[in-house]
Amino acid sequence: MKKVLLIGIDSLDPKLLLKFAADLPNFTRLRQVSPEMKLKSIFPPDSIPAWISIHTGLNPARHGLIYVFDIFESQWQDILNIDLDVFRGRTFWDYASNSGKKVCVFFPFVAFPPWQVNGIMISQAMSERRLDGGSPWQTEREIGTYPADAAAQFGISRFRRSVSGKHPGERNLKARTEEDQQVMLHRARLGLEISQSVEWDLFFIFFGSLDGIQHALWRYGDHNDPTYPGPNPLQDLIRESYKVLDRIVGEFMSLHPDVTTIVMSDHGHGMRPPVTVSINEFLRQRGFLFSKGHRLNPLPRAMEGLKRQVLDFVHQRELDYWLLKVSKMKLLSSASKDVYMSTASIDMERTVAYLSSFAGPKSYSHGGIEIKRENLNGIGYEELRDRLIEELANIEEPQTGEELMEWICRREELYSGPHISHFPDIVFELKEGYGVYWGIHTPLIGTAYEHNLASGGHKKDAVFLISGSSREPTTQEMGLMDVSPTILDLLGVEGEFGFDGASIFA
Repeated sequence: MKKVLLIGIDSLDPKLLLKFAADLPNFTRLRQVSPEMKLKSIFPPDSIPAWISIHTGLNPARHGLIYVFDIFESQWQDILNIDLDVFRGRTFWDYASNSGKKVCVFFPFVAFPPWQVNGIMISQAMSERRLDGGSPWQTEREIGTYPADAAAQFGISRFRRSVSGKHPGERNLKARTEEDQQVMLHRARLGLEISQSVEWDLFFIFFGSLDGIQHALWRYGDHNDPTYPGPNPLQDLIRESYKVLDRIVGEFMSLHPDVTTIVMSDHGHGMRPPVTVSINEFLRQRGFLFSKGHRLNPLPRAMEGLKRQVLDFVHQRELDYWLLKVSKMKLLSSASKDVYMSTASIDMERTVAYLSSFAGPKSYSHGGIEIKRENLNGIGYEELRDRLIEELANIEEPQTGEELMEWICRREELYSGPHISHFPDIVFELKEGYGVYWGIHTPLIGTAYEHNLASGGHKKDAVFLISGSSREPTTQEMGLMDVSPTILDLLGVEGEFGFDGASIFA
């Protein structure tokens, strides 16, 4: 069996690989020799649940980690205190290691601290810490290794940042992106060096910086984005970041020409929907959701109106970063989230259905509906789900009559597993270009207020490129749960692992 080199790149997009092909010689050669594979992400297509499904071969309802990043969290790193026992010992590199294969695993997403393997595992904490004695903006992330002396043996050092924060503000975006590119190169140099100095059967290295780059910079380079500012100094930074990754992929493939190489992503990237659909207002108008406001208490409705005026003002004048900084103040973070999502204005004592926040307060096309079973008042749960699905499936754009729902179903029709209750009762996806919004007493069609901050968004089409295998896939379509069994199949590792997917060569 050949060695397997796996390069994981968060948010690498198949359409951009084509768009930038002339500047990406290594990706382009890899696409030309790879069998054509269409890789679909999971639902929701967010990095935490997606990479855990890649690592374990399990769907999100079985591994249960569907938490996503939230722009309103004052300490967003805290959400990543994930219980490693959910997947530690249950990943493809664990199964390979247990079978006697030598593994090198570099920076797997959310797998910190590292654990014992038959080889080397290096991982990095997601949270940044401010450096003692440094400037207020200097940060670094903790690194752990197995075995513990690997850090000293290979000279593994932390990368120090001078521009911290998920969104550092427009004037700092170029500097932050250049630091992200240096993080990629720093990580690649370490991986290239160790890949030459130790024996391995499986080498897995992960690059996560591209996702944040595309989130923050999308509108500066996409002429079709309604907030595109015209020619600007940031317009080529996404392309330049792809070129850095192309160089890295080329160096790994040149150094290890006789292995099976896989380059893949967890999801793609594109323009975040600039137009929103007020799902809660739709539910309110049909009697499923109730506002606290009434003739004797007009305050909640007035507050919703004031909120829209403030958000419109901020969005039109591009003051979004200032508003985000205010919302992250500890005393205001919870309140700002409640106000943005209209939680404070909804009468939860009478409401039977409302828009879920399971995928975070972001104007993505995917969403879900939560049902308050204690408020059903004799209505059957399944009867209500049928009615909600029927009514939401027919939601239309008022001006054109265009149907807005791409698909909608019960959560059990999406996945099965012990953690299916982590999903809302009903799940759905709106059509391309439309995202969800939580407001009530608002027009059905509105503006994605956070678009200026994060104009890029996740797409369900991902990348799977493979070279160096003499075997032909038996399918051209695959899901994230197929990755683990495919890798183990290439390594010749057999066993009953309980995967939800299957090898593409089976």
